[in-house]
Amino acid sequence: AFSSLTFFPFIRFDNYNTENTFWQRIKPGLYVTSNDMLNRYAIFAGAAINAKWERDLFFIFEYKNKLPLLFSLGLKPELSAELYSVSRKSNVDVLFGPDTVNGNVNYDQIIPTEVTYNLLEFDLAARHQIINRYNDLELRFIFSRYTATIGSFIIETDGDPILYPTSDDTYFIGRDFRVSYNFESLIPTRDTDINPVGMEVDFVYDYEWNEFNDEGEYVIEDGLLLPKYNNYNFHRLLFDGSLYFPLWSDHTLTTRLAGGTILGPAVPNFFDFYLGGLIGFKAYPFYSLSGNEMAWVNLTYRFPLWRDIDYKMSFLYFDKIFLSFHFDYGNAWTGDIPSFSDFKKGAGAEIRMHMNSYYLFPTAVFFNASYGFDQFDKVVEQGVATYGKEWRFYGGILFGFDIVNSKSGFTNPNRLR
Repeated sequence: AFSSLTFFPFIRFDNYNTENTFWQRIKPGLYVTSNDMLNRYAIFAGAAINAKWERDLFFIFEYKNKLPLLFSLGLKPELSAELYSVSRKSNVDVLFGPDTVNGNVNYDQIIPTEVTYNLLEFDLAARHQIINRYNDLELRFIFSRYTATIGSFIIETDGDPILYPTSDDTYFIGRDFRVSYNFESLIPTRDTDINPVGMEVDFVYDYEWNEFNDEGEYVIEDGLLLPKYNNYNFHRLLFDGSLYFPLWSDHTLTTRLAGGTILGPAVPNFFDFYLGGLIGFKAYPFYSLSGNEMAWVNLTYRFPLWRDIDYKMSFLYFDKIFLSFHFDYGNAWTGDIPSFSDFKKGAGAEIRMHMNSYYLFPTAVFFNASYGFDQFDKVVEQGVATYGKEWRFYGGILFGFDIVNSKSGFTNPNRLR
């Protein structure tokens, strides 16, 4: 029998879409969870939506009971089925009648309309411990389908105006078979969350076979305008390991190494690794360092700034504060590896505070300031962007420090997983 459904309402400020107004960035939502009494089954779902009907939906079902044939062989994998649906809207201009004069392109008509990007993903996964409790193996199949819905608009002509109806453009159909290995051996201490000691290693292998209309070309079949897909089939490897080495008096030195590669010919940047941002190379923005290959090393020295605070303010109980300093060196690229002098360098500091709310809920606060020592230009669709030689700031309030300890953020952000 399942336990009663538990509901967690929330309000999120989502500034992913920079075109949205302040009120459109407020996204209320709801989490729903339930387990059976013996923890054999579990469901977890969530929904969030804003005033523009941009949605974030997911549903996860977990099965942890015995499977007759596998259990007789000594295997008891944990199975899950996951569904994700995300949409974002953007205003675009549809251009008609291009005319080039003296190198300048002019258009007869520029018609504004709205495009809705719908991202759908379905996952099937099986997880099992191997050898001992420190080693986990996961097999996962991921199916993705991404569609752009172009809103209707009116084309002015010499005669009657023409109404162009709403149309859908499925520009990506992806399939991914993934094998993930995780080794985690952390010494259990009172500071494991805020200042771990031990070792973590992740190794991920993907085989992807995708259909992607990256050139924006179409063909007419049976009177229908259909996207002309290119096939991108390739192997992807990712290694991410951290060694949390104890020093003295709860001081630690962390060495983190990460590297990734897409085997074979170069593929479009839609499939890139992304190295920067909060959960990677913090000195540079998320989109600034990307490529079919990447390599990164991070050194972090962390120590307690104030322990056993034992102070209560309203509903908050203050426990401890840790401070760290870090140095990063790495790069992402496509093609031949650049010279080491072209690799980027950065450094920064981070403060972590552990608290409890209402003596019940763990509360984690962090703030990070990082500086990139190298300045470089990157060609983007809107022109040229300049990165580096600037401070980057990050902060958050969560139940724990999982997001800043995360090792799952190097794949393409255009994809859900």
